[in-house]
Amino acid sequence: VSVRLIGEAVPNETTGQVSTFFRNPPEQPFSKLALKFERGVLTPVANPLLCGTATGSTSFEPTSAPGTAKTEPFGVSVTGCAATIPFALTQSTQNQTTSAGGHTSFTFNLARTDGQQYLGKVSTVLPAGVVGAIPTVTQCAEPQAAAGTCGSASQIGTATVTAGAGPTPFTFSGPAYLTGPYQGAPFGMSIAVPAVAGPFNLGTVVTRATINVDPTTARVIATSTLPTIVKGVPLRLKTISVAVNKQGFLFNPTSCSPLSTDSTLTSTLNATQSLSTPLQLTNCSALAFKPSFKAKTGAKTSKKNGASLETTLNLPGGGSNVKSVLVSLPIALPSRLTTLQKACPEATFKANPFGCPPGSFVGGVRANTPVLKDKMKGPAILVSHGGAAFPDLDLVLEADGVRVILVGNTDIKKGITTTNFAATPDAPVSSITVNLPVGAHSALAAFGNLCTIPLVMPTTITGQNGKVIKQRTKISVSGCGVQI
Repeated sequence: VSVRLIGEAVPNETTGQVSTFFRNPPEQPFSKLALKFERGVLTPVANPLLCGTATGSTSFEPTSAPGTAKTEPFGVSVTGCAATIPFALTQSTQNQTTSAGGHTSFTFNLARTDGQQYLGKVSTVLPAGVVGAIPTVTQCAEPQAAAGTCGSASQIGTATVTAGAGPTPFTFSGPAYLTGPYQGAPFGMSIAVPAVAGPFNLGTVVTRATINVDPTTARVIATSTLPTIVKGVPLRLKTISVAVNKQGFLFNPTSCSPLSTDSTLTSTLNATQSLSTPLQLTNCSALAFKPSFKAKTGAKTSKKNGASLETTLNLPGGGSNVKSVLVSLPIALPSRLTTLQKACPEATFKANPFGCPPGSFVGGVRANTPVLKDKMKGPAILVSHGGAAFPDLDLVLEADGVRVILVGNTDIKKGITTTNFAATPDAPVSSITVNLPVGAHSALAAFGNLCTIPLVMPTTITGQNGKVIKQRTKISVSGCGVQI
């Protein structure tokens, strides 16, 4: 004789613990009841990561006395665990093309084997120079980003994950959208993956990520806290792959120096792991590098307000980006000692450049770049860096929530000021202008009549591809009038 018992399994949506109810069993006496789940790749249950005793309980209610259920606890012993649960995932990346410059696509992969701690958080720093052209994408706004219902114009790629214990996990895939500001970051991602496994449909799982830009290197940083349980079902992620493949969105670096994708992973048990995947591009020498550099000053100078200087660097698109700019001012345009003494302390600048004292603000900077919608602009600030003999000239550029700081190391010998922007980011810029005006806190003074003195500024501009342009830049002087 066989008896069919219909049970209802209900998972706890927070912990995943399953409660099974047999609500209307037949009134059949029995002396022993045993439930056995067969082992194998298709078993419906999986052991926890941690060894010890996992506790549960049973509750039986007699048909003769409804409402008088008797509850009994029980434990299941889990053994065979390692002394320390490992957390050692693997990372890999694929680039559509290894040729420097131009557009590309980029795929980021993580893989975890059974028995490893579960992945809880990922923070990934893309290789220097791998940047997206924000104006080419419609940024998804809230609440669509939170719901994962963004339009196709916001999609920048596809995410694919596998989840589940054992050798045959389920595969899930969904779109990755670019969003507007998220959790203090200038941009974000919304990844909407339908969680459908056979007859089970858990709806769409939306994972959010912040996208920040490092202000010193301009490297893109993507950070995400991953879901670990959905409607009571533990995900047990095995692999994650995010492919940013929207055509015309990503730029390749223009440097052939060794680069890398660097990640910091955090498990649900708070273990951490650092991973790095190398990237080596080719054909940098084939990239053109033809920048133009001009400078001008004004004839009107004074002991009270000093002298002015404006420089403009223009760079045609499609070639190498700029790596460094080295300029030496003519002796007729020396640095102003009274202004150097008002330089901003390094700690103050690091905490907030706009909190520096007014006397350290000596001008402004503006730049055009195809990777942002608006023109970048901001102040030029003299900053005292520790034991450096002279303050640096730091340029603070901001647009669309992104901040980039260019550090100009300054040296003064025999009255000649040399400034070296030695490590500019590998990002496309069509033009950048630095303006140091006259005023009470002008950066420069003047010796003699600038209209009658040849003003030449030796200039060295180096591309990310290693090509070097050297020239003796003639500083034009406006406001001289007719000279006899």
